[in-house]
Amino acid sequence: MALNQKIKKIGLAVALIILSIVLGSAVGVYNIKSGKSDSQRIIGNWQTVDKDKDLNTADLLTIAQVAVYGPYALTKKEVIYVSTSTDSEGNELDPKADYIISGKNLEAKYWSITAYDENGFLIKNPISKYSYNLENVKYDTDNISYKINLSGTEKKENWLPTNDAKKITLIIRLYLPSEELRNNLTVQTLPTIQKVK
Repeated sequence: MALNQKIKKIGLAVALIILSIVLGSAVGVYNIKSGKSDSQRIIGNWQTVDKDKDLNTADLLTIAQVAVYGPYALTKKEVIYVSTSTDSEGNELDPKADYIISGKNLEAKYWSITAYDENGFLIKNPISKYSYNLENVKYDTDNISYKINLSGTEKKENWLPTNDAKKITLIIRLYLPSEELRNNLTVQTLPTIQKVK
């Protein structure tokens, strides 16, 4: 009888350990996928790692998120990553809707805006266009402002196709940003994303 009780207690302990591992893993995966962390800085509808943080000083959750979504990420001195899944009103980007991304040339040696799908992959599209950057975007007449059409339907210029994506995430990469931009990354310096009515 005592042996049966001991076996039951051991079985219960093992079951609780397994349950704890499963629940802990689920919470960890959820936190990584949420994109939120203590090192995060919110700038309007955009988010980035806080300016005084880097992969060397970020919290463990941020490091895990970078490992999953940003392999081979460079240090903040080399590049700033800024991302969003919402428009400037704070609404989730709808792949079936049309948006205009409006911005100005950013003070960095090189910058790009790339669209990703729900799995973090480039969005397959008929023109094989996945991003715009300071060299291939068509500027307005002032030569510093631009408008990018984020849409599933073909546009005449600066078209960033969304096609069959279920979710859209935009990532801006600012390579070798100026000291001024690094220290003053604001809503005014980042592009706006407006839904076309």
